[in-house]
Amino acid sequence: MSFYMPPWANNLEPSQGNVRQWLDSLYSKFQPIEQARWNQSNIDTLFYAGAQTFVNRYFGITQQSSQQQFYFNLLQQPVNMVTGYQRQHRKQINYIPAEGADTQTTDQYTKLMTHLCNANGIHEQFSRACEQACITGMVLLQPYLDYTKDDPAQGELKVKLWEYNSFLIDPYMRSLDGSDAQFVWCQEYISKQEAEVRFPDKISTVTPMSGTPQRYGSFYFLPENYNMARNDLMVLSYVWYKWRKKKKRLYSATRNQFFDYAGGDDHLDALLYNIPDLEVVEVDVPCWKLAVVLNDQLMFQGENPLGFDGCPFVPVIWNYEPHNNYYDLRVRGLVRTMRDSNYLLNRRIILNHDISEATINAGWIRKSGAIANEDNLKKSGQGWDIIINEGYELTDCQKIMPSAVPESDMALADQLQSLIFSTSGVNLETWSAQDQSQASSLTVMLKQAANLMVLQKYFDQWDLSLKQLGELMLAIIQQNWNPAKVGMLIGEEPTPFFFSRVFAKTQVIVEEGVLTPSQKYQEYQQWLELNQQLGGIIPPSKLAEKAPIQGKKELIEILQQMEQQQSAVEAEATNIQHAFEEAKLKEMMSKAVSNLATARERHSRSDSNVGLFEERLSEVQKNEAMSTKAKMEAITALIEAISKYGEVETSLAASGIESFDYKQDIDVQKDKAEAQQNSAGNEFLSQMMSQVGQMGGGQQQPQQGMEPGMNVPQG
Repeated sequence: MSFYMPPWANNLEPSQGNVRQWLDSLYSKFQPIEQARWNQSNIDTLFYAGAQTFVNRYFGITQQSSQQQFYFNLLQQPVNMVTGYQRQHRKQINYIPAEGADTQTTDQYTKLMTHLCNANGIHEQFSRACEQACITGMVLLQPYLDYTKDDPAQGELKVKLWEYNSFLIDPYMRSLDGSDAQFVWCQEYISKQEAEVRFPDKISTVTPMSGTPQRYGSFYFLPENYNMARNDLMVLSYVWYKWRKKKKRLYSATRNQFFDYAGGDDHLDALLYNIPDLEVVEVDVPCWKLAVVLNDQLMFQGENPLGFDGCPFVPVIWNYEPHNNYYDLRVRGLVRTMRDSNYLLNRRIILNHDISEATINAGWIRKSGAIANEDNLKKSGQGWDIIINEGYELTDCQKIMPSAVPESDMALADQLQSLIFSTSGVNLETWSAQDQSQASSLTVMLKQAANLMVLQKYFDQWDLSLKQLGELMLAIIQQNWNPAKVGMLIGEEPTPFFFSRVFAKTQVIVEEGVLTPSQKYQEYQQWLELNQQLGGIIPPSKLAEKAPIQGKKELIEILQQMEQQQSAVEAEATNIQHAFEEAKLKEMMSKAVSNLATARERHSRSDSNVGLFEERLSEVQKNEAMSTKAKMEAITALIEAISKYGEVETSLAASGIESFDYKQDIDVQKDKAEAQQNSAGNEFLSQMMSQVGQMGGGQQQPQQGMEPGMNVPQG
């Protein structure tokens, strides 16, 4: 809060009976203080515009009638550099959820505000405010509803710019957002016809009024005050002053917290029914009231017609130091720091020019009668001879050499020129990366960001102003527009929480968006560099969508057709490759099946070999039985031979027979071992081939005609 009492009584508000005294009292108390700001801002404006006569008069220099009048304005370049950067890097208003708000509602806030800013030129108006702040130090932005355009019912959201000489503000406010100011008095000049349009309900009051701006015009720095001959203009004053009022709010006893409420009584009854903890209470809250005065007639007095209670203005400032006890130094623009150095540079340039013109820069020094053809001295070019008469020397005729400006004076002029940019904090070469002709867009952006440290304070202040502007515009929309209008602008139905402020709150942030051509080109360069870093994986049609060029639609269609054709070719090649791989896989499977069949055949052969072996064993047993029979017969014959031939000869014959039987047994056992070894080897090979087949192609289904339980190896 400001530390002073308002110029009116605490319980007294303006009325038709006291409005003139009310305004005069306010003006007499604070106009002397604000006059210092008006005067210095006016000087800054004239310096920025290059007013020659004013500059000389300001420094107390009386120019002679024959003296040259020149003014080389170097103040515009640093100012335009800063404001140009702001225009190239404009930021858009975004809303994010806070304290219970949902994401869908805040997304609709952002979508609606982006559309309004682009459609109604709000970004351009904010850039103009930043430019005026650089020149004069401080201006005011005021969002309002315009009912004279396309929507006379609910109005179009616009932003009004109040220049330095059109408002009188509380000089003791401390906050940069103007929330602690006690009053703001804005003034403008309108015609009588415009007054009748703005106040149709006061037509009987406006009709007999006459335009006398010299009588009611209090802001004498306005340009209309310099043309008093126009007597058809009326002075319109908007005086906003801080007051207090009773307001209904919702109170939660369990939370010990108050909540704002927006809606009708039906909605309020439903809310109280569903949430028994809430109750409606009346509290005393601060608010801003408005008094509209046309000449000396009070046209309106009451609460803010737009419906919200906060400060209706957004200050856009450069340097504002309320602690400074010199009123002419509290508000300063960028021009203020460069006025003296720019004047000294102009003075040095003019003096150097006078030095070069004060001496004879052309002609000849000669003795009278020394030149035979004196007219040739005034001519230039080829083919003109200068003849020296007899009796004279060549030294009797010499050309006058022009005198040069001292090097120290030229160096001083260069020093003063660089001093202008040093005091402003703007370096043209560094900001634009002119010292690096091959610098990439990323390098330029990093260099600009590094050099912006000198001016970062001012860009942060502008971000705060844009954030506050977004909050005011959203409050105006919630108070004055209905869901049908909002739905038409955003292309979808507003959420149930769009107009409610019971619990949910939003937070406004400002971020650099893709608004200006420079931002679009910078985004396109970043996409190209990212695509190069990723190896070219981004489709050309997507890159064309980001390209800041004309005829982008036709280019995107061509690129999409090429991408479709290329995709079709790649798909065909992929299908051929898949078919080739499938055929190769089938060939491998057929080979595997053939190998399995061969293995099964070999396995069956091994089984047949086992059967043959058993058959041979049975034959061996049969042969053994026959051998035993033969032995029995031989024994019988032996007994008979012994009885016939004797015992010795018979024993020798029996030994030969036994040795033959032993040898035959050994041969049989050897054949058995070989057969068993071959069978075991075939069985081991079959198991190995079966495991290899399972690892290579998975478990194969048995073919028709084969036994399902066999494991047949490959090979």
